[in-house]
Amino acid sequence: MTTHALPELRTLGALYEQTRQRVVALVRDVAVDWVDASAFVPACAGWRVRDVIAHLSGLATDIESGNLDGAATDAWTAAQVDARRDLSVDEVLRESDDVGPKLASFLDDFPGRYGAQVVADVAVHEQDIRGALRRPGARDSAAVAHCLDFLLATLVGPGARALGLPPLQIGAGTRVVVVGGSEGTVADPTEAIQTALATWSWPPAAGEETAPCSPGASLPQLEATPFDLVRAFTGRRSLDQVHRFGWSVDPAPYAALFGLWPFTQRSVDLVE
Repeated sequence: MTTHALPELRTLGALYEQTRQRVVALVRDVAVDWVDASAFVPACAGWRVRDVIAHLSGLATDIESGNLDGAATDAWTAAQVDARRDLSVDEVLRESDDVGPKLASFLDDFPGRYGAQVVADVAVHEQDIRGALRRPGARDSAAVAHCLDFLLATLVGPGARALGLPPLQIGAGTRVVVVGGSEGTVADPTEAIQTALATWSWPPAAGEETAPCSPGASLPQLEATPFDLVRAFTGRRSLDQVHRFGWSVDPAPYAALFGLWPFTQRSVDLVE
């Protein structure tokens, strides 16, 4: 497939459109009938590849058309999938090619977190589709790196502080952050995450800290790739898999970080 040019797209729009084009090219490269009939997505219970694509295309269409009533709820997502149930995979991909570039052109204009969250969502689902089709790739993409930063700022950091966890230094390639460090200040992590999502803005403020302490050799440490951390923080790795990451301490006290709202901890391994 020949990809479309990315004329004058800004940061989020370019990340979104690069990722969307990879997804479309990947699925078009696979026999459509096989995708339609057989490709369940282990990371998205009950969904086939076509359902994930329907969600991604439907999300872009809903945003571009202003259909935002109930945005980001399960019902909103289910309606996107149901509305495309009778379309062929190619028809859904053509819808994506039509509306995706339009969304990309104004994604950076969204207030608050919204544009950044859309990019994080498509980055996660690209890997869901790749796992289902056994076509690994783009694990070190800029979209995966963006998704990790988004999760640390709006999910993992606030959740760790609310839970009163001791500090944990997380190393992901060249990215090193500290979460936790608020022992004795226990609150509801879901409320903390919801507050963070409501108040965090793209781009993040210069020097924005994830935790009230700086990285250091004496801190408990977790080392993993950005790809594996994104998969783990979004409920796509079991605790057994998380425990096999590079920990300098017993990981048990930090288990809750891998099942924070709106995700749940996976009970069985997901090998991709």
